[in-house]
Amino acid sequence: MRKRFDKTYKIISNKELCTDYFELKVKANDIKHCFPGQFFMIGIQGVFLRRPLSIYDFKNGVLSFLYKVVGKGTVILSKIQSGELQFLGPLGKGYDLDTYKDLNYVIVAGGTGIASVHFLAAKLTKKGTLYYGVRSKEDLLCLDKFKKIGWKIVVSTEDGTKGYKGYITDILEEKLENNDFLFACGPMPMLKKVLHIAKEKRIKGFVGLEEKMACGVGNCQGCAVRVDGVIKMTCKDGPVFKVEQVEL
Repeated sequence: MRKRFDKTYKIISNKELCTDYFELKVKANDIKHCFPGQFFMIGIQGVFLRRPLSIYDFKNGVLSFLYKVVGKGTVILSKIQSGELQFLGPLGKGYDLDTYKDLNYVIVAGGTGIASVHFLAAKLTKKGTLYYGVRSKEDLLCLDKFKKIGWKIVVSTEDGTKGYKGYITDILEEKLENNDFLFACGPMPMLKKVLHIAKEKRIKGFVGLEEKMACGVGNCQGCAVRVDGVIKMTCKDGPVFKVEQVEL
């Protein structure tokens, strides 16, 4: 079992990338291994429960997190520009890397689910196609980073301001083929549709679930999900599960 830490780390930066979206960077030299799909529980002063944030990147002892301001906790976090924050992690099980290199890699992301799969895309030795769906062009994040590492990109916006107009799952349903291998992370309505498409086409892959969490280690039982007919905890048993096993 990989070691996890519960300690404070110094903030390097906490910058707004675009309206309501921030990238937080902290120095964590003692952490040697993090895997795509894993996350940290972050303690915020004035907020009772820690907040789970997926690892956006990890390089040279610097941990990066991408988050959206949606409530009290993230509002407070977005205003912290220096000092230290309390972190518990890395937690959870990540994506299997390069196990299916004989297939074409397809990543599907929605909203801030792009954080988890960005770290994944950077680690995969074989590149593929990113299908990224958001509400409007103002919500598109880090496309330049995917381009830089060699991924093809297909974008959809619900309001039609960039790329295809509509849901990314509509494009996926048309484009997904038998020799594709799927990685997906995003809001639950999107993931339900992705799983339906994948199972109908008998496509294998992994899905990273975004569930509300209170503890991050399986004690509170608040992030239960049915996997292969059994109740599992997203935080401890996931958040990454095999596509064919998840029941949403």
